[in-house]
Amino acid sequence: MKETELFEPVRHHFETKGFEVAAEVNHCDVVALKDSQLIVIELKKSLNMTLLTQAVDRQSLTREVFIAIPEPSKPGGKRFRAQQKVVKRLGLGLITVYQSPLRYAANIRLTPDFKGKINQRRRDQLLKEIAGRTLQRNVGGSTGIPVYTAYRESAVTLANLLMIQGPTTVSDLRQLAGEKTQSILSRNIYGWFEREARGIYKLSNTGRTEIAEYPELNALARQLLNRS
Repeated sequence: MKETELFEPVRHHFETKGFEVAAEVNHCDVVALKDSQLIVIELKKSLNMTLLTQAVDRQSLTREVFIAIPEPSKPGGKRFRAQQKVVKRLGLGLITVYQSPLRYAANIRLTPDFKGKINQRRRDQLLKEIAGRTLQRNVGGSTGIPVYTAYRESAVTLANLLMIQGPTTVSDLRQLAGEKTQSILSRNIYGWFEREARGIYKLSNTGRTEIAEYPELNALARQLLNRS
């Protein structure tokens, strides 16, 4: 995932909460402003010392500084839990961005809790720069859709494919639902899929019933199918 791909879901998240958002302002990757509330977000492809150093520097501008990174492959793993402890200790917020076949989405994992001093001169310079810009506004898209996991969104995509197409080969499903298709079908942790024959799957009765609980994701999945 590129840093530019992190920006849109982060931007969309804050715009849906009423913030005006701009990129690359006075060395800040992203700034979000609503009334007197100023948020700074630093984007990186991985959580490293460079990112933490940049974010700590931004804490002189506002107490609300987030770092945004791609969601790790093992979000519950020991390494990521340890990294979150460091981020929390520094008083920073943490956003992870995940990708499913349907979209990119931002997930707030930690909220900022910084109590240090603000450099008012630097803050005023940043606000002046923001005021002189035409801030980027709504992108449209998946407004109001809850944050799920990439795994669940992939499963919903597969369920919609099978509901429309009937029994389908794994290779055909993979073209739209991504590389994890085989794993999702085989593990079948929600009980939504049934093996019809070798390499061919269909939607179970449980799947037909339960995917109705995700109307917003179903709508996105249908859009994906219509474009294919």
